Amino acid sequence: MYLKRFFQFNMVMRLKLHSGFAFLLLIFSSAITFSQDSIQTKQEVRIVNGSIPIPFVAAINISTGESSISDADGLVILPFRNVNDTLVFRSMGYKQLMVLPGELIGRFLPMDEMPVNLDEVRITSNIVPDVGINAGLVTAATISTTAIKNGVPPGNMAELLQSTGQLHVQQSQQGGGSPVIRGFEANRVLLVVDGVRLNNAIYRSGHLQNSSTVDPNSIEQIQVFMGPSSVRFGSDALGGVVHFLTRRPRFRSDNSESSASSLFSAQFNSVNNSSVFHGTAEAGGPRWGTVVSFSASKYGDLKMGSRRVHGDSEWGLVPFIAVRIDGADSLMANPDPELQSPTGYSQKDFLHKLRFGIPGGAIETNIQYSTTSNISRFDKINDFSEEGLKWAEWNYGPQERFMTAISWEQYLGIPGSLHTTLAYQNISESRFNRLFGAAFREARTEEVDVYSMSSIWKSSPFRGDGWKFEAGVDGQWNEVDSQVEAQDPDGEPVVDPGWGVLMTRYPNGGSNMGSFGAFSSAKRSSGDKVYHLGLRYSHASINAVFDATSALSLPFSEIHTANGALTGSAVAEIPLGSNVSTVSSIASGFRHPNIDDATKIREKGGYVLIPNDSIKAEYLYSIDESITWQPHQNVSFTASGFFSIWVDVISPVNSTLYGESTLEIDGESAIIQMNKNMGNAIIRGARFDFTTQVFPNTIFKSTVNLNKGTIITSDSPLAHIPPTFGRSSLEYSKQKWSIETFVLYSGKKNIDSYGPGSTDNPQETLSDGNPSWWTLNIESHLEFHENIHAQFGVSNILDMHYKSFSSAISAPGRGVYIALHATF
Repeated sequence: MYLKRFFQFNMVMRLKLHSGFAFLLLIFSSAITFSQDSIQTKQEVRIVNGSIPIPFVAAINISTGESSISDADGLVILPFRNVNDTLVFRSMGYKQLMVLPGELIGRFLPMDEMPVNLDEVRITSNIVPDVGINAGLVTAATISTTAIKNGVPPGNMAELLQSTGQLHVQQSQQGGGSPVIRGFEANRVLLVVDGVRLNNAIYRSGHLQNSSTVDPNSIEQIQVFMGPSSVRFGSDALGGVVHFLTRRPRFRSDNSESSASSLFSAQFNSVNNSSVFHGTAEAGGPRWGTVVSFSASKYGDLKMGSRRVHGDSEWGLVPFIAVRIDGADSLMANPDPELQSPTGYSQKDFLHKLRFGIPGGAIETNIQYSTTSNISRFDKINDFSEEGLKWAEWNYGPQERFMTAISWEQYLGIPGSLHTTLAYQNISESRFNRLFGAAFREARTEEVDVYSMSSIWKSSPFRGDGWKFEAGVDGQWNEVDSQVEAQDPDGEPVVDPGWGVLMTRYPNGGSNMGSFGAFSSAKRSSGDKVYHLGLRYSHASINAVFDATSALSLPFSEIHTANGALTGSAVAEIPLGSNVSTVSSIASGFRHPNIDDATKIREKGGYVLIPNDSIKAEYLYSIDESITWQPHQNVSFTASGFFSIWVDVISPVNSTLYGESTLEIDGESAIIQMNKNMGNAIIRGARFDFTTQVFPNTIFKSTVNLNKGTIITSDSPLAHIPPTFGRSSLEYSKQKWSIETFVLYSGKKNIDSYGPGSTDNPQETLSDGNPSWWTLNIESHLEFHENIHAQFGVSNILDMHYKSFSSAISAPGRGVYIALHATF
């Protein structure tokens, strides 16, 4: 439903909002008496898919050019037509419907859904969804155009997001990627799939790799909302929201369309010897539809680039690898130091949806499952101590995500429509680490059960007056179980390894987190101006129990916290002329501290984080402004900027425990830190987008992003702030063939601009910071047959060596890839 309305709204924007006044003029002119061969009628019909109304459908009399648009309830007053006239009904995401002369139209007019190819990731400013789901649309970025248009994404989800040039992605290993939006990352960026929050109680503040659990092959659209979006989405949406919309079942009532179809794709890449196989099957009827998809991916060790323009001959090389021979750890020379070993992994993804119509609505079930092999954490594997290689193994165990959801859409007549979703998720994460030469390893497992609900009411009660309203409630309950045990190198439990009591990552007595929110929003269209207002209240609580152990004694045995937050937003879209438009917004966002913030125990980079029972919520207050200038039909330039004040920032701060400033962990002394509300900060930034048609069928696009963050109290830099980065491309497309050349680039990040502590991974860069870099890439798409497509490409053509800011793993070197895509 959201996908359809997204496309439908864009269509309406292209028809322009002032077409509503032309519609009124059409109605008033209906008093004219037609000639004897004309039909004097003012017929109103409801356009539906099954029993669900379809808004924003254009009804066009192709003989006279007169048109009208269906409202939010699917109602449209048909353009007058002569007995010889033909009516056409069009809406993005639905098959065009033609009513020929003499054909009668009843009270209901059905339209069939049509598959929509994923050719764009929408990048929008902060808004008031859903009544403003396209408000503040700054630009739409096309990611790997030739691949996504044909359903074959390039690699994993991290590559998919980074290739936009508008999101920075941090990587600690090949099997994951942590999107950064406006300098916010991890639990300050909200991930959503099909309207269900992925963020849970143990999402950490450093770097998150959970976006990789969403299969890019099953994606139908990705929406990226930039800036605080807490009114609609709640906690965690400080930097923005990444909303993954997976394939949706379609109703099929057209006799000319097969009741079933299937898709198969295969992709191969030389840079990591990867192979990805994907299959999708769809079936449907007039009142039901289903889709099933499965992907199997295997990635080998990742090869870095060999051309070192930064001037350092050793940075990132892997001279040695740990191997186990005859039951003993050995340090072996890596025959190819540019091959990052071990970084390979495999992944499997499954999706099944079933949708069926009911009177006045539809019900949809949604089952998703993702699992991986062990994934080596490369920023740990490459650590050295005084004795040599520190770790013999440091792996994330299989990361599993299971989700089942049921959604109910119900049309209520004049009151509007109701959209309700109930969901359950089970997330399992594990970590296995063993010091080099040690006989035993620590195995930590976290399991989270998440129960959630959301219910949204949408309405346009006063037809034709430009008002749209939305209100909703949502809630989430998280149960966290954290376990730890000693194992031998083969994974068998060891009763007494001689280490004493091991520490769990989260409270060993159990923990839970609950949240509840209510919001309302309104949209008002007045001529060519559009205004949005929204308000939300949210409440969250944490309960945690620490059973006494000899490993770590805390000054408290339980944590009980509760936080409330009130946020709002206002947006105004105002044109300044025929080719200049502006979007202005004021918005606030918040993030409740979660179980990871308040209760975690972990070591990284010489620091050990311990629990704190007195953390409060953090807030963000932001002002956004964007201006778009389109001097010509084929030229567009957008400049946008934001200024945000971040209040009560939660950040690790050096601390003490019983008067001691250090704690021995993993055989070494580490500085004690706690997460605290350390003060306030300022984040500001800008983005520039330019698009032009330079030659027939040839389009040039460029985008550049700038961000800066400062801690006010200490005048020191914030963590997570990427250097200047962007993307420029030149694409030629004609009929069944297209080719695109593009450059991805990043400026230098000086070491004195890194944030405090180890969050920005200063140990993974050069002494003066992360060097600037750029890569040249090319890809082409060829349609051999109506049902067979192929994609060819070369990434990092010049084989540049570089690391993205804050990343522990070197980026891929030169890689040749091919993808095949077939439909049946």
